[in-house]
Amino acid sequence: MDQQQLLSRFMLAPTADYDASHQLRIRQQFTASMPHPSPSSQAKSAQKFKPAAVLISLVPRNNSFNVVFTERAKHLKHHPGQVAFPGGKKEDHDSDLIDTALRETYEETGIICHRDNILGQLPVLPTISGYAVTPYLSTISPNYIPKLDCNEVDNLFEVPISFLINPLNIKSHRFTINGQFHDIYSISFSKYSIWGATAQMIKILSTQLWHEP
Repeated sequence: MDQQQLLSRFMLAPTADYDASHQLRIRQQFTASMPHPSPSSQAKSAQKFKPAAVLISLVPRNNSFNVVFTERAKHLKHHPGQVAFPGGKKEDHDSDLIDTALRETYEETGIICHRDNILGQLPVLPTISGYAVTPYLSTISPNYIPKLDCNEVDNLFEVPISFLINPLNIKSHRFTINGQFHDIYSISFSKYSIWGATAQMIKILSTQLWHEP
């Protein structure tokens, strides 16, 4: 799938949604934390998700794209060493979540991206850590020079998007929580393992890009 095909498919395909097992897992997580859960209290809990955003950076390479990933610093309290897209929580001075994604990407990696490069977004993904994460897709310069914030990021690497969105490379693993089946996804590339919320985002991007009109 070349650059133009990929961009056209993303723009024209209907928006997909995250699988039901992920949404059920999130509901179970927050219901379990309530002493006497009720429909109204669960609704209020859902409203407490903190807004956050990540940037899925597409780098033009070989008439297609590579996708930029980071390895989170191993000393971090949350998700140390995990592969992720650059991003973070919305700050009061951010004008909107696009501003959040661009700012966090620059702070973590030194990559400069402008609002005009934003192609669109994937659905908001609630996470078990209590964030409602909006993923934005954007093109960036193939000549970017990374300047990593060692307080947050240990490493930066690229993966060809053709590999990422190939359904054969997205592995599903089933496990049970409180008697309910849940599916999690993982993608192995070179020495890296991509899983968790990041793999969920890739899975839905794959579903959207491989949609047959």
